Amino acid sequence: MAVIYVGILFIAIAFAIVACYAAFALSRFSDTMRSLGKSMTELEKEMHYITPQLTESLQEADKLVDDISEKVNATDSVFDHVEDVGTSVQTMNQLYLQQKETLSEAELEKKLQPFITGITWSEAFMQVFKMYRTGKGSSMNDSTSVNTGREG
Repeated sequence: MAVIYVGILFIAIAFAIVACYAAFALSRFSDTMRSLGKSMTELEKEMHYITPQLTESLQEADKLVDDISEKVNATDSVFDHVEDVGTSVQTMNQLYLQQKETLSEAELEKKLQPFITGITWSEAFMQVFKMYRTGKGSSMNDSTSVNTGREG
């Protein structure tokens, strides 16, 4: 009978050890859950702060993408016009080559005179425009250096 009591004693000691280990593990799990709860509360507060800013940033990015898209679409027509100008120049060049073979120098010069006049006037306009811009820039610089009446 003494053997049974010793066996029950070992079982009781083993149960106490398992119970202590389970209590220790559950205590640590409870601390971890409390820490996680605090972290989630702080995260929720930070998300309330960050979410409106993030929403605003996304709206601004959306506006920026729309603006870029509009500007790219606007440049499409510019490239179409440049292509049309290139096609016109190429056609004029081909016409010039064909007419050069069939026309005399005097006739060719007479037919090209309107083009030459247009090019001359456009060059003159560009020169006047450059002078205007240069003059406007220097007059702005002159107006910023106003004489204060003091001599030094």
